[in-house]
Amino acid sequence: MKKSIKALASLGFGLVFLLTYTATSAQTDTTVTASKDKSPVFAPHKITYKSYLLPAALIGVGTTATIIRVHQNDYKNVALNTTKKEPSIFMQPENYTAFAPAAAVFALNLAGVHGKHTPAEQVLLYAVSAGLTSAIVYPLKGTTKVLRPDNTDFQSFPSSHAAIAFASAEFLRREYGDQSAWYTVAGYAAATTTAIIRVAKDEHWVADVCAGAGIGIASTTTTYWIYNKIKAHSKNKKSSNALLMPAVAPNFYGVYLAKSF
Repeated sequence: MKKSIKALASLGFGLVFLLTYTATSAQTDTTVTASKDKSPVFAPHKITYKSYLLPAALIGVGTTATIIRVHQNDYKNVALNTTKKEPSIFMQPENYTAFAPAAAVFALNLAGVHGKHTPAEQVLLYAVSAGLTSAIVYPLKGTTKVLRPDNTDFQSFPSSHAAIAFASAEFLRREYGDQSAWYTVAGYAAATTTAIIRVAKDEHWVADVCAGAGIGIASTTTTYWIYNKIKAHSKNKKSSNALLMPAVAPNFYGVYLAKSF
């Protein structure tokens, strides 16, 4: 119990730093211009290698901690806990907090608060980001085969809930973070809550959610980088934008076409 409390405290402390960092960088990661009618237009700043420093650090810390723990413990002969019953997916709060930042983007659009992109572009960006996140996380789960803290299966690393939660939070930050730092704080607070819940329920180790957070942030960042490149090189402004992405989920592999009109 003491180890769990210390782990949660460390997780909370580290993610508070993450919130502070992202809230600050949200003010410098974008530039603001003005349109002809003097209404603000929030243009995305160029994404550089610095945009990947934080997610790379999270992935590195999570991976290193996992390697050390697995090396120090023999999980090969562990008897899996098959008696644990999971509540309905509708009764698990982390299923809501993980998608809350992305839902906020579309709710803000309905309320008339516009982000950097049109609603159609936002749907495309989030679909690709979520697809890329899943395409990284689920194959890793099957390859690494890390035992969960509750001994239910070997699908612990990395955390898919944390990955999609932080992908959603970064999505909200990139659309609205330059309008107000509070959008960033709210999004990352929801993602942090998701990670803490997963650790508190013994579904994941702290290292799992750290790596998942890094993958989620990096996936959304990469999606915006690719989209900006495609848009910059598009000569026909009236043409639609489309991206072909892998669709990966437990026991399912395929591809899907994400397209904005």
